[in-house]
Amino acid sequence: MKTRIILTALLLSFAASVGAHGLSIFAQYDGTEISGKAYYSDQTPAAETYVEAVRTGETEPAVYGKTDKQGAFRLPIRENADFSVNIEGMEGHKATAKVNRIESAVNSGAVSNEAVLALREDINRLKDKLYFHDILGGIGYIFGLAGMVAWLRSRQSKGKD
Repeated sequence: MKTRIILTALLLSFAASVGAHGLSIFAQYDGTEISGKAYYSDQTPAAETYVEAVRTGETEPAVYGKTDKQGAFRLPIRENADFSVNIEGMEGHKATAKVNRIESAVNSGAVSNEAVLALREDINRLKDKLYFHDILGGIGYIFGLAGMVAWLRSRQSKGKD
């Protein structure tokens, strides 16, 4: 029994590296280009990764390209349409973002496009970041399930006696 507990604890200690590999993307379309950034869940940029923009309702890409070393991309296109931006990372990871043409203070020059993009990047990084309370919640969930299994087994063993 001790061996089983030690082996389970050892395997659970390596579980964090298994889930640290999601791909995220955010993008915006200002009427002249679709720009954005792609990164993995551990906040490393998705460098040199294929990215495409597909018009809503179509299957062929309207424009495509690659991300730079920081995971940023710019796809020049001048159309009044909605797009779906798709990115394909290593090991089959994929992410999609829907983008609509933005009509706001960005186009009037009151706020720069780069400032809005930086703000969206900060928001997405905070949203995708793994927080300590998420880890504690996951551990509590595991202990809760283990407690339910133990309770069910104790009820079954009492029924046999």
